[in-house]
This record gives sequence, C-alpha cells and structure tokens, in this order.
Amino acid sequence: MLGIRLSRLPVSAKVFCTLFLVGIGCGAIAAFAQAATAIGLTPADVQASLGREMPMTSLGPAPGSGHGQHQSAEKEISVSDISSSAKVWIRTPLLIQTSHTHLFGQTLIAGLLGLIFLFSSLGERLKSVILALPFVGTLVDIGGMWLTRFAWPSLSWLVIAGGSLFALGYTLITLIALYELWLQKERPA
Repeated sequence: MLGIRLSRLPVSAKVFCTLFLVGIGCGAIAAFAQAATAIGLTPADVQASLGREMPMTSLGPAPGSGHGQHQSAEKEISVSDISSSAKVWIRTPLLIQTSHTHLFGQTLIAGLLGLIFLFSSLGERLKSVILALPFVGTLVDIGGMWLTRFAWPSLSWLVIAGGSLFALGYTLITLIALYELWLQKERPA
C-alpha cells in the first residue's frame, strides 16, 4: 500500500508493531482462558450460560436422605457435575454490557491489527479476506450470543465459531506481520 511495506519500516516502527501484536496476543490468551473457565468451550456450555432461565441449583435434602436430618450447603461434587451445569449464567443486562464492550473493543483491536496488516506484501484479495476475519468473527460471536438467548439455543455454536474466526484472523495477521517485519528479505526492484 502506497509503497510502504512492513519489511521496509524503520526499526522503531518494527518494535512498536511487534510489541502491539504481542500485547494483543497476551490479551487474547487471557480472554480465551477467561471464556474457558467462566463459560466453557462447548456449545452445551454456551447454551447453559446464555439460556433464558437461570439454571436451577438445589441445596435441599437429597432424595431419600430423610427430611429431618441436618442439612449442609456443602456436598462433594464430581468433575461431571461441574461440566454439566452453567459455570456463569449471563443475565440480560450483562449480555448487553458484554455486547457493548466487546463490539467496541474487539472492533478497535481488529482495526488496529488491520492498520498494521494493510502494509503487508500479500495480494489485495488474500489480504482483504484475512483483514475481514476478526471483524466478521466479532459480529458472529456477539450475534450468536443474542440468537442463543432469544431465538434458538442450538445456535450456541455461532459463539464458538465467531470467537474462532476472530482468533484465526488475529493469528494469521500476527504471524504474517511478524514474518514480514523481521524475516522477509527485500526483493530487488
């Protein structure tokens, strides 16, 4: 673009771009870990967290345990008990807040990533497709949350697909940009 290429940038610009890409990468890893631990990574996990009704929990007496016995709110649970219920149930106000912050934040991140990537030496078609991935991923991710909650719970796979598209776009942009910044040799004119 305009004759400017990542491989031709001065060292200070290369350092800036590299640190930005690495910083965003660390944030993306933290976001993935947060999603994995708070929500889960399967369509069933997403469905449980975005369901219209809060999942029921029972602290009452266990069946056949005798009504008058001392009851405790503590009980032993297994891994399957944890994975089969929602880790976090997202109320509608939190869904609105999540949508607001993620639409602004992820779009800004995708835009800044794209700004760096515009100076890649890739062909325009391929560059355009890769540039679109994080933007489309964000829209599919957030749209999938709303569709899962209010239209059809089985669309929860859209949330995972959207997050995966965002991650794929980020990964491709970062790997290609870092390669061109530091490893690509200048072609003679």
